[in-house]
Amino acid sequence: MHTQDGRNVTGRVEMASVGAIAGLAIWALVDHLPDVITHPHVYLAVTSFVSGFFAVLLGLSGPYRVARAAMPALWLSALAAGLLTWAGWRFDTLDAFAEAGHSIMAWGVFISIGTPFAAALLRDHHSLRDYGHLFDVSWSILVRYSAGWLFAMLCWAVLFMSHALLEIVGLTIIEDIIDIDGVPFVITGLALGLGLSVVHEMREYLSPFLVLRLLRLLVPIVLVVVLVFVVAALAQNPGSLFGSLSRTATLLCVGLAMISLVSISIDRSDADAVHSRWMRLCTGALALLLPVIAGLAVYALSLRVAQYGWTPARLAAAATSAIVALYAVTYALAVVLRGPWMARIRQANILAAVVVFLVAAAWQTPVLNAEFLSTRSQVARIENGTSDLVDMALYELAHDWGKPGQVGVEQLKDGAAQTDAALQAALLRAETASSSWQFERGQEGRGSDALAAQVYAHLTVVPEGDTVDVEMLQAWPHFRLRDWAVQCAARPDPGCVLVLGRFLPEDNIRQGMMFIPGQEHEYDVYSLYFSGETLSVGEFLTPIGGKEVTVTQVRSILQGRYEVAPSSRRSLWIGDLELFPDF
Repeated sequence: MHTQDGRNVTGRVEMASVGAIAGLAIWALVDHLPDVITHPHVYLAVTSFVSGFFAVLLGLSGPYRVARAAMPALWLSALAAGLLTWAGWRFDTLDAFAEAGHSIMAWGVFISIGTPFAAALLRDHHSLRDYGHLFDVSWSILVRYSAGWLFAMLCWAVLFMSHALLEIVGLTIIEDIIDIDGVPFVITGLALGLGLSVVHEMREYLSPFLVLRLLRLLVPIVLVVVLVFVVAALAQNPGSLFGSLSRTATLLCVGLAMISLVSISIDRSDADAVHSRWMRLCTGALALLLPVIAGLAVYALSLRVAQYGWTPARLAAAATSAIVALYAVTYALAVVLRGPWMARIRQANILAAVVVFLVAAAWQTPVLNAEFLSTRSQVARIENGTSDLVDMALYELAHDWGKPGQVGVEQLKDGAAQTDAALQAALLRAETASSSWQFERGQEGRGSDALAAQVYAHLTVVPEGDTVDVEMLQAWPHFRLRDWAVQCAARPDPGCVLVLGRFLPEDNIRQGMMFIPGQEHEYDVYSLYFSGETLSVGEFLTPIGGKEVTVTQVRSILQGRYEVAPSSRRSLWIGDLELFPDF
């Protein structure tokens, strides 16, 4: 017992020391290294190497002594730093590189997936194919880091409370110590290292076992939600549901959650997996639904790319979609082939993890240069005339996509802009704009006139004696005009309808309601109001009683079958449907 206690004390001192050194190193990187290393890419290499080294070292230490864990931490962090620095050469400044962010995320994924494999190598090279060991290592690192950071936050809470207590009697010793440069970083690192050491000592009591058992309970719930979603989605028009990148991100997050839950349910072996027939059926069904979610994500992304072309964000979504699709296909095949399907999924997880590791590495090399691929896509769309001026990613080319983007701008200047004065002016504004907001404001002002004309061409004003001018529409928000121009033209019969009237007679002010084609046969309604000669867009309106406005009711308006009449206030009545212009 005495020997064990001695080992524990030694391990705690060792880990606390490593954590303190890590904190001191991070402080030096942030506060002093920029003054010593002025070359941005050298600074990026050193910073990423040191950060990665200590992150991997603290993750591996505990189960292994620090001296033994140092070598795999060294080569993994060196490889990751080399890849990240390679990606950094796409940009002239670190600020632009950091703002892009996706390469830094790929670096984090590379480190995170590489660490469990490095731990397996510390055991023996056969452990690289031992799914049970990799599963245990991955979850134990996650739990230890979570508990370690929680302990570090609690330490700071105790310090602040102690300072508040001592301050009552006029003592500021804790504040004075914390104010010393670098001390907060050292304290945080020391607490983290100590926490990681103690969590490893208590691994029999604080293990991933409880967390995994709790997460398994979510499988039936997620299965029901996904099943309802899939049925509802397939019963509707996919184009109207998935035409945005945010929908793709939601689908991918759901897909990743499904992958995690399936992996958690099958655990490290059949003996540890879910036992009841019901839970195994739910897990298998979740695996079979994964290809549907992956397919919808790919479809949603393809719609967005076809409409606006590639960008780094869409390329990142495409890479994630491909990875989710890989899991989906292997999981579904494993279940369909029956037999030892859980064992097949475990082996597929190792293969998929290696693929993700390689994709994260390739993302930081010219093989998957997101800025170059995005620039090539956007320039081609502009040169082919398939991109409207307001949708061109000119500011991104000039400022956000590094050296490839700047090359693209020069290519446009020497090519398409030579015969297009509007494009030439837009390129100049993009290069001189101090922010994307400033550039977009300039673009919107020039694009709104054309969009207003498109809306006006498909707009019917009721009653016939009332009219509006196209100039009144030009002041509407650009995003409204952009969306409504598409929606009004998509359903020309009856198109968009504007009903004008005096809904508040005592104010003697004209107001109105704009009917915009929505999903399926429904219409969205917005209030409009006059302020002098200006016609402004008000609120989105919901019919009283929670009903939906249909295309049949909008056609009734055009046929004169409506009235502006009071309830508790004057409303628009279309049969028994009541609408009030709430401003």
